[in-house]
Amino acid sequence: MKTAIPLSFALLAAGLLPAQAASPPATGALVRGFPRFSATWRPGAAAPIPASRFQVDALAPGGGSEASRSRRAGLEVLSLPPSADWSRPLRGPGRDPLFVSFLVAASESTIVEVGGARLGVTLSPATGWLQFLADAPGAGGLQWRSLGLHAPLERFAGEELVSLPLLTVHLDPAAGVWNLYAGLRLVADNLPLIAGPGIERKFMVRAGHGGAWVCQLIMSDDNPFFEDDNANGIDDSYERQRRGYVLAAGAPVEERRSLAAEWRAQQRLQSPPPLFVRRPVPDRD
Repeated sequence: MKTAIPLSFALLAAGLLPAQAASPPATGALVRGFPRFSATWRPGAAAPIPASRFQVDALAPGGGSEASRSRRAGLEVLSLPPSADWSRPLRGPGRDPLFVSFLVAASESTIVEVGGARLGVTLSPATGWLQFLADAPGAGGLQWRSLGLHAPLERFAGEELVSLPLLTVHLDPAAGVWNLYAGLRLVADNLPLIAGPGIERKFMVRAGHGGAWVCQLIMSDDNPFFEDDNANGIDDSYERQRRGYVLAAGAPVEERRSLAAEWRAQQRLQSPPPLFVRRPVPDRD
């Protein structure tokens, strides 16, 4: 295997793609790894999100889908054969912010669309690894851009896939932008939403050359990780600590980008805690 992965990529992979996590602490969480989807609250923690404001998808194959539900690599997963699609309508009317968290094991050329946000999986510069890209409007039209997320190909139940970290797309239709988290880390912010024909309000996975698994899908009206009352994707506690106030909900995108850049720099210096989510277990040699 080549070792020419930039240091930031290697550290990111090490921080976000650990071995199967040990059992999480007892937090009363209703959904493993999401402390705000909780039946209890403790002083100093973000307030729980009411059950009426989020939904956990059952990952049913659906009519006409080639997907199948089965137990693979220690998890109940929705398995898609090569080039097959699986989709779900997005929650809500489409005007308000929405947080869509998903866990996917993917092969090369897998595509994930969340409303006007599009993500893709392709070859990494390092042999035996794949990388995750974002499709965003640019001067010459839509352009794929690297997100710095690289993961090694492994065998899961005999299939060669990459197990991506828990990803969360934050859609902000009013501002026309979206953010992406890998675990608790903000890895891309204020990317323009794709608009035009063919863009639907749905979550969709199109499997790549070697298929894909969907292991989890959760949609929330509120940020599932921390209090974010202005719905700009940045922890309100960081905003208060950094600036002494929380940005207005309708603050200009340029101001939001500046604050997001500061927060991302802070997260590079002090890594967020890991999320205890159930992920596929690779085959043993």
